[in-house]
Amino acid sequence: MNQYDADVIIIGSGVMGGLIATQLAKAGKSVIIVEAGPRVKRQDIVERFRSSPFKMSLTNMKLQGVGSPYPDLPHVPSTYGSYLQQTGPVKYPTKYLRVVGGTTWHFGSALWRMIPNDFRLHSLYGRGRDWPIGYDELEPWYGAAEHELGVSGVDGQDESGQGGKAWPPRSTPFPMPGLEPSYLFKRLSVLLGKGGFNPVMEPNGRATRPWKRRPVCGGNNNCNPVCPIAAKYDGSMHIDEAEEHGARLLDNSVVCHIEAGDDGAIRAIHYKKPDGSQHRLTAKYFVLAAYGIESPKLLLMSTSERYPNGIANRSDQVGRNLMGHTGISMNVMMNEDVWPGQGPTELLVYLNNRDGAFRRDFPSYKIKVRNTVPTADYAASLIQKGVLGSQLDAGLKKLSARSLNFAIDFETLPLAENRVVPSKTKKDAIGIPLPEIYYSVNDYWHAGKEQGLKDFAEFARLLNADVSKIDTGYQDRQHIMGTTIMGDDPQDSVVNRHCQSHDHPNLFIAGTSVMPSASCMNPTLTGAALSLRLADYLLNTVKV
Repeated sequence: MNQYDADVIIIGSGVMGGLIATQLAKAGKSVIIVEAGPRVKRQDIVERFRSSPFKMSLTNMKLQGVGSPYPDLPHVPSTYGSYLQQTGPVKYPTKYLRVVGGTTWHFGSALWRMIPNDFRLHSLYGRGRDWPIGYDELEPWYGAAEHELGVSGVDGQDESGQGGKAWPPRSTPFPMPGLEPSYLFKRLSVLLGKGGFNPVMEPNGRATRPWKRRPVCGGNNNCNPVCPIAAKYDGSMHIDEAEEHGARLLDNSVVCHIEAGDDGAIRAIHYKKPDGSQHRLTAKYFVLAAYGIESPKLLLMSTSERYPNGIANRSDQVGRNLMGHTGISMNVMMNEDVWPGQGPTELLVYLNNRDGAFRRDFPSYKIKVRNTVPTADYAASLIQKGVLGSQLDAGLKKLSARSLNFAIDFETLPLAENRVVPSKTKKDAIGIPLPEIYYSVNDYWHAGKEQGLKDFAEFARLLNADVSKIDTGYQDRQHIMGTTIMGDDPQDSVVNRHCQSHDHPNLFIAGTSVMPSASCMNPTLTGAALSLRLADYLLNTVKV
């Protein structure tokens, strides 16, 4: 009789947990996936969104709380409310989903590779940290992740933003060709190209031909908060695949404690159900894949006489080094019709400052075009000004055809003081501490902001556009990185190069929380590549 409940227990059912579960289940391993939130149905989310009087808008973040169509339950409070406790000088109001499939349900679907120099930030530029691995080591796993997630992209494109040869190096082409750029993207490429800004088309998880069970992207322009037709990848797809190969999913099961023996081995996890009842599960190996806020919170909650500072925390680095892509934005009014809102919510970006010696002085950054038309916001603004009737109709047409939003995502550094801890004073309905976040930015970020503002001014000039608003208010981009970083030295990192805890040999941590540097690019594909590499290590080296 097997003395364990499973070979491997995976905490978290997002893209990282789903990828690992699928690989292990396909190899015949017994896997239990434990998810805090419920399973949701696409048709329910779509209907809830359609029926809401308020619509989520990437250009009007204040409405996201009332506009989220995802569950807000007592045992898994929504991050769109007051769940995240902010204590730092800069707010970190990130919005992740606690449901089966995770945050990829509502992500914009950008799936970028990092470039080689991103892995050597400290060695090359004297900033931040280096990775214990390089791009070459991760490159095959990037290709595997692109295949698993069904990425569409432009082969031969220079993703360094310099308009040169193909970069970064690739051993495999994109699984699918890139989406056709809309009129807006083509027109902006011409106008901004006159100033030396090289257009780059974003690789993303939208199907351009039938891919597995996904239809071709229909251009609904509704990627956030939900793709209505499932053309865009989300983590629930890998959870479904893992279950088809024998993995077992426990939803509405909030892990509250990781139990470790005196020898350092993890023995079990304890979880609570919505009714408050507590349960225990054992396994040979454990993978923590609960994203960058919940993962460190759980580790720090799991104290005992033997581990008074929590699990995997001998280095005191758990929860520290929280990074994001804290950004700014600009709204402009064009003097010609360019018709945003056709096709995906994002596709065209500018990366002229993605890499170079300047990173000694200011961070790399990405400028993106938000291809959205927040019509309800425009209407409310016009009505508030007393514009009604036919004038309202004409005003809406003009705003919808000519109003644009540009956003900058800045690289941030792994600062030890930027940290996630369990709250000592506030708990949820089943007695689990809320996450408490301290976040700040330093002079490095502010130097980047000044450079970005210069680019904004040049954009407006090249486009012959009138600037209506510039927001420098530390915008969150929902890209959680750091908090359980990897490194070769157990004294200043949480996991090793294989995402294995330095302190507990049968505990692994998956996802973007292990990243020692942020680059300026969306981290999902990097987390997915690391997760596939982790699964391979479990199967072929550890021999789970």
